[in-house]
Amino acid sequence: MNNLFPTFAVPKVVENKIPKENRTKKSVYFDFEKGDFSLESNGEIKTATPYDAWVQWCLKTVLTQRWAFLAYSTQAGVEIEEAFAQQDRKAQESYMEKTITEALLADPYQRTKRVYDFTFVWKTDGVEVTFWVNGLWYQEKELTAFLVR
Repeated sequence: MNNLFPTFAVPKVVENKIPKENRTKKSVYFDFEKGDFSLESNGEIKTATPYDAWVQWCLKTVLTQRWAFLAYSTQAGVEIEEAFAQQDRKAQESYMEKTITEALLADPYQRTKRVYDFTFVWKTDGVEVTFWVNGLWYQEKELTAFLVR
């Protein structure tokens, strides 16, 4: 009588030999000033380098209100509305620093190592936040985002 339960050889587990810094997926280059994707001279969408993709991810994260869009995970974005709801500017700045830092350190590719040195310039309709981001495999970068009330 034949065995009812088939037997087979268990396949070997192959380790991913791609270095961590190259595991970032390809990305398109987004022009934040135009509000659209950048195009090459031949009309094709420009491809971002891994460094540019990380910088753009940082900016997009800071400019996205957390929990506002169902398409994003609960880790994506910052709590700007909650920051502006604080009682005074000192508390608002502290909350912004906290929420921006937490959001950038929650990078799903774990590219962000450190967020520091925040400065705030208040305008009539919002605040301009400038800070430094240190990448795990990338050089540090100074970023500025304008957050609207």
